[in-house]
Amino acid sequence: MRKVVVTGGSGRLGQFVIRDLLGHGYQVLSLDRVPPQEKLCPSWLADLRHSGDLFEALNGAYGIIHLGAYQAPNLTPDAETLSNNVSATYNVLRAAADMGMKKVVIASSTAAFGFIYATKLWAPEYLPLDENHPSKPQDSYGLSKVLGEQIADSIVSLNGDMTISSLRFPGVNFDLSYESFRERWRAPRSRAKGFWTYVDARDAATACRLALEAKFKGHEVFIASAPKNCMIQPTMELVKKYLPKGATIKKVAGTHWSCVDSSKARRMLGFKPQHIWQDYLKEGHGSPG
Repeated sequence: MRKVVVTGGSGRLGQFVIRDLLGHGYQVLSLDRVPPQEKLCPSWLADLRHSGDLFEALNGAYGIIHLGAYQAPNLTPDAETLSNNVSATYNVLRAAADMGMKKVVIASSTAAFGFIYATKLWAPEYLPLDENHPSKPQDSYGLSKVLGEQIADSIVSLNGDMTISSLRFPGVNFDLSYESFRERWRAPRSRAKGFWTYVDARDAATACRLALEAKFKGHEVFIASAPKNCMIQPTMELVKKYLPKGATIKKVAGTHWSCVDSSKARRMLGFKPQHIWQDYLKEGHGSPG
C-alpha cells in the first residue's frame, strides 16, 4: 500500500480526499492543527508553518496532497491569511523536495484569477477562463494561491523529476443532495463574481487522486470544475445581465456551459466530473443543455 500524506485532513474536503484514497488502496496519514471529527486514518496534530513534523510525516511516503490553509479571506486578518498559506505551501514543497518525493498535489483556487473576492468586478479577457488567463487577485487569499503556484515553479526548477499539480477549484459543493442550490437560483447576482461555477466535493477528491497519479514532470496548474453552471438560467443570459461587458466568448458547447474550462485537467489527468446538479434536481425544472 502506497502511503500518502494529506494536510488539512480534518477539513471537509480533506475528509472526502481521505475516503477516496482509502477506497483506492492507499495508506493515508492526515496532518492538521485540529483533530478530525471522524478518524478515518492515522492523524497527527501539526502546524505546517513549522516544518519539523513534515519531514517525519513524509518519511516513506509516495506523495502528499496539500489542503491545509485558510479557505477564504476574512477568516483571520489578511496578513495571517497570506503568511499562513504561503509559509505552509513553501514548507510542504520544500520538505517534499528534500525528502526526494516525486508526487505533490496542491489545492489552489479559481480565486487566484482575482474576480471572486474583488471589491469591484471587472470584465475578464475571455470566457470560459482557462489556466492562461491573467491572475490579478486583490485579496490575501487569492494572492496566497498565486504565490503558492509560483513557489511550485521555483521548486521544480531545481527538482525537475517532481510532479506538482496545482488544482484550481471553484467553490466546492458539500451538499450532496444539492437542495441548497435552490437558494442560489433566487440570487444569481450574488454568484456573479464566481461566474456561477462549482465542483462537487467527490469530484474534487477524485481530481486530487488523479493528479497524484499523473505521469507528467514539472509543475502544472489545472482548473477542476463541474462542466455546467450552478443556475437554471443559460450561461449567456447570466453573462449579459450580470457581468461587465468586454469579455470575448470562446467556442462553447450547450447552453449552461461553465465559465471555467477544465479541458486541460480532462486531457492530462483524466478528470471527468461525475456529479452535477442536473442529475439531482430534476423535479419541476427542465434539463439544461
